[in-house]
Amino acid sequence: MQSVADVLRTIAGSGEVVTIVYNAGSRPGQAREVVPLSVSTDELVAVEPGLPTRKHYKLARIASVQLSSAEPTINKQASPAVVSDVPRLATLVAYAQRFGPELRGAGWHVYDSEDFLAVATYFKNGKPKKTPSIAIQYSDPTIETVFDYKTGAVNNTTRELTGRERPWRVDSWRFNAGKSFGDLHRAFEVFMAEVRASHPATAKTLSSSR
Repeated sequence: MQSVADVLRTIAGSGEVVTIVYNAGSRPGQAREVVPLSVSTDELVAVEPGLPTRKHYKLARIASVQLSSAEPTINKQASPAVVSDVPRLATLVAYAQRFGPELRGAGWHVYDSEDFLAVATYFKNGKPKKTPSIAIQYSDPTIETVFDYKTGAVNNTTRELTGRERPWRVDSWRFNAGKSFGDLHRAFEVFMAEVRASHPATAKTLSSSR
């Protein structure tokens, strides 16, 4: 019997739409339609029908794949679905209000604004550090900063959206580099995962962790 990876390889790049059940992401355990583009030893690269953004799916988390004219192929060794406790909220302010008590209760100092949320540790004198340990922020994708080499000036210009923008960025003292996301919900999931994996007594600031 063919494996999930074998089935995906047979139609990758053909443009065929298949249905997979993926035990991760924003809809863990739910069926979704994708167009497979390529399959490596551990990952599927695909797009959703009608959308340009490429998405990456770990083969170990694909529970099943079904072609239009066949029975589903089951991956019995698939990792179980991971259900997030982070709800889908419309704004970062809403997330700050929802999770603020947890962040402060864990011992963090919280910095927040409309487009920025971060947690910081404290100095021995009890004052919060200005540089946070973990942060999530939004950058307006319609604005592009351009450096003029002739004049030395930094100018902001307007650019058209392509649908592939990733305006949400998460930085953590544990990351080698920040991670960008197109979806607020996914970005906040990563932010909370980093907060919960860290402790105010041992976390470094973003500048000192590099």
